[in-house]
Amino acid sequence: MSDSLDLTDARKRYHFAFAPEDHDELPFYSALVTTFEDDEVALSLLASVRVEQRNPMLILAALQLAGLRGHPVLGPLYEHVRHGRLDDPRGAAERVLEVLHHTPDVVAKELWRSTQTNEPGRSAVLQAVIRDLAGDRSSINVVEVGTSAGINLCFDQFPVRPRDDGNPLTLVCDDLTPVDRSRPLPHVHQRVGVDPYPLDLGNDDDRLWLKACLWPEQRRRHDRFDAVVAARPTWPRATMLRGTAKERLGEALSLCDDGALTIVVNTWVAFYLSTDERLEYFSELARRCRDDNVAWVSIESSRIHIPGVDVDEAAHHRAASQVVVTGPDSPSRRWGWCHAHGRWLERTTES
Repeated sequence: MSDSLDLTDARKRYHFAFAPEDHDELPFYSALVTTFEDDEVALSLLASVRVEQRNPMLILAALQLAGLRGHPVLGPLYEHVRHGRLDDPRGAAERVLEVLHHTPDVVAKELWRSTQTNEPGRSAVLQAVIRDLAGDRSSINVVEVGTSAGINLCFDQFPVRPRDDGNPLTLVCDDLTPVDRSRPLPHVHQRVGVDPYPLDLGNDDDRLWLKACLWPEQRRRHDRFDAVVAARPTWPRATMLRGTAKERLGEALSLCDDGALTIVVNTWVAFYLSTDERLEYFSELARRCRDDNVAWVSIESSRIHIPGVDVDEAAHHRAASQVVVTGPDSPSRRWGWCHAHGRWLERTTES
């Protein structure tokens, strides 16, 4: 089977799966992707995934999902990882590889899924950018493309601090440049999410998959997810639309309050679109920002080029996410950079 698959592409994807800082902080996952990078079974599994989802995180999540469901080997192993009780990351990676060799179906049967971490940490970035875009407006609408379970549609429900305060819902974000977090966030009239495969925190399988997509070595993210699940019923209601941006964006915008600025958000979504889909989406958003009362926030891989925004080749930003904003009737500009999970934020432009 591997003869017809692009194993070279899969090898590169495993190799560049994590930023250097993540390799330092995730010894088990680092050992896992390094091991997979040289293994034909692991390479073939990733290479067999549809190109839009050919992400090593899908393989890693499928393995953790098996553990969460009680796999006799993976269950105890991942439980040790999540509770910081793993002494030999390399040995653990080899045991996972043995499972993959003996029963590759444990992963193969889950490859129809999509990686949907719906990472709440990005709300720390969204708060800063949305506060800036909203200016002196007291109310806005928010439309999120690629909303997953809609957690970041409630971006304003999370406290943001520079350090952990013990509250699992607190987002810890290191503002590397001055960011004004003192001003109140605008009131949100309508919250609308668009996703081809929206997930429901009230559904057991959806909830388990979202948890499987979290990196097991980051216990705080698991604790925060559990806190989000408990708190979500008390948060503002959001409207969820199933479909692509091409199919449902117009409807999503029509549901918003005409008198308020509508801010369209995408975070690590364009990365999964084909080149044609990406260009069509970018063109539509640019038109909406030009002709309607719409602004746009894009938090994506630095490899995603948005027309009108110069490519930044600075080496230390290669693993960062670029924050690009487009205001009503104003061109796209790079607002700054951030960690993919919102752990730090660096602003590079001023209003």
